[in-house]
Amino acid sequence: MVTFTGVQSTLRSASFGGVSRIMLALAVLPAAQAWAGAASDSRLDEVFVTATQREQAVRDVPAAAAVVKREEIEAAGADNVLAAVRETTGIGLVGQSVAGRKTMSLRGMDGKHTLYLVNGLRVINTDDWVGHSDFQYDWTPVDSIERIEVVRGPMSVLYGSDALGGVINTITRRPDAEWRGGVRLGGRSVAGAGGGDSLSGGVHFSGGLTDTLRMAISATRLQRSPLERKEDRRTSEIEGTDLQSGHLLLSWQPLAAHTFDLEHRVSNEERERDQVRSGTYYRDTYDIDRSQSIATWRADWSGVETQLRAWESDFSVSNRRTNGVAPTRPQSMDDRGVDGRVGFALGSMQYLTVGFDTRTETMKNAGLAGGKDDADFRALYIQDEIALAADLTLTLGFRRDRHSIFGAESSPRAYLVWHATDAWTLRGGYGEGFRAPTLKQASSSYEGAEGPHTFYGNGDIRPETSKSWELGLMYAKGAIDWELTAFRNSVTDLITTREIRRVGPRAFYIYDNINDARIQGVETALRVDLGGGFDARLSGQWLDTEDKTSGKPLNARPDHLLNARLGWKQGPLSAALRLEHTGRQYVTSAARKAPAYNLLHLQGGYAFNKHLRVTAGIDNITNVRLADKSSLFSYSETPRALRVTLHGAF
Repeated sequence: MVTFTGVQSTLRSASFGGVSRIMLALAVLPAAQAWAGAASDSRLDEVFVTATQREQAVRDVPAAAAVVKREEIEAAGADNVLAAVRETTGIGLVGQSVAGRKTMSLRGMDGKHTLYLVNGLRVINTDDWVGHSDFQYDWTPVDSIERIEVVRGPMSVLYGSDALGGVINTITRRPDAEWRGGVRLGGRSVAGAGGGDSLSGGVHFSGGLTDTLRMAISATRLQRSPLERKEDRRTSEIEGTDLQSGHLLLSWQPLAAHTFDLEHRVSNEERERDQVRSGTYYRDTYDIDRSQSIATWRADWSGVETQLRAWESDFSVSNRRTNGVAPTRPQSMDDRGVDGRVGFALGSMQYLTVGFDTRTETMKNAGLAGGKDDADFRALYIQDEIALAADLTLTLGFRRDRHSIFGAESSPRAYLVWHATDAWTLRGGYGEGFRAPTLKQASSSYEGAEGPHTFYGNGDIRPETSKSWELGLMYAKGAIDWELTAFRNSVTDLITTREIRRVGPRAFYIYDNINDARIQGVETALRVDLGGGFDARLSGQWLDTEDKTSGKPLNARPDHLLNARLGWKQGPLSAALRLEHTGRQYVTSAARKAPAYNLLHLQGGYAFNKHLRVTAGIDNITNVRLADKSSLFSYSETPRALRVTLHGAF
């Protein structure tokens, strides 16, 4: 029997600030019947596809799930996926110790344990094979995004390796027969700092070319200058970027039940920062190229739904440095794959999905033998959604993966959703996941001697595996949506580096399975329609983590994360005040924790008419700088900034 006594003990002994206590009290209150009759569009009725690969309401999904809608992305002024989801329950940000870079963490898992998808298709995850990188998020233009779906908890049954912590799926806009479009132009000014200002813009057009052929095209451009470090303005605290991305979709429907899609997305980016090494100042520039091409055929054979997809993804990164400083070596990753699935009902109480995945991963890096290595992935999976009663659904899943280097891995899953009443839902389940080592980590011949340290691959390394349990309660009626989930995740054979020797200042490391970890916690979210155009949103996560090898808490996992938002909308006007609270955490291996901090943001908007509107905001109103709070922080937050964006539509 799974217990959560460790979580309960943590919550009893935690000393939260005033903000934390208020949020905890509000988030765990039973739904007040005073609002039961109020009218509201429930968040739990939103359509969701990632958890089962078919459309469902969030209340029916066999997982802890959330949706970030396009209007929320625009109101927040988000110019990338990372910024768009940081308010979502269960998502934390992990600093990468390089120029302000961060990756997403779901339920306290590393960024490398979160699988990022675009339209349900994996993109190349650079985290852990390109050191200190966050390059995996900008595969599609922000202006092409319809919504972002977040699943917390392992999803290896449907998506294979890397989904130990969960899945983030960016869904792009599909074309209608009618032509429509949009244009965006915005800017951000960082107050009282050297650099950090940005300009961004984008376009999206879609419509029918013929009765059966439709097209959608999107493009985004973002330019942001590096932010100077206060202690030495010749160096950068946050790197600058010049990002250009585009997406083209052609969708042909020759018959009512058959759709053929051809799409291509491309993203070119230049990151730059100023650094100093051994007294030499230099400009450090990374050139990043991403591209993905997909061909998809979907059909409905009188209730039997099929999908077949072929795709290729390419990623490359190269480095340039001035003043004679040696750059890092160029490297690239290519993925080629075919996947397919069939879904059909078995009688009136059962829906079966059967699918396969096959892909080949190829890495080019001078540290590998011959400068190149590859691996094949093959998988079969089955998912059975069984209606045990009108209000009780059991979802069972099983996946069998075969890796050309590591052999076979099995990923079972079982999940129950019970609608106890029209308002109350109880859900819970068990799932397993795995993550295959990178080709660098698995290569006995790999040697990376760039920078101050040397790293070696390990031919005996094993995949990471996880076992996860969760139990959740949801309430949705009238003006209130509320959910509370307790979870526990045990991870075996975590991959990290082990020091094998030291010669002078240079340390030599080998990739190895040296850690097991336990992460458990509670997460909650509450949304209330207050009337008069006002609404409030509160979410929180409390974690209790342990590295089972050392007995110490895991680094870069705040004790708690809290978000509060008070919004107002009346006619063409809207406004919101948002608070992010990040609890204390071991950012490095230091014996003490970095302090908690709060970020306060203000945003607003005005619609002049249905064709033109403006959104604006002040981010980090109190101008919090983490380096001023503690030297332990290995990452940065953007200083106070004013942003304004014009949106045109036709």
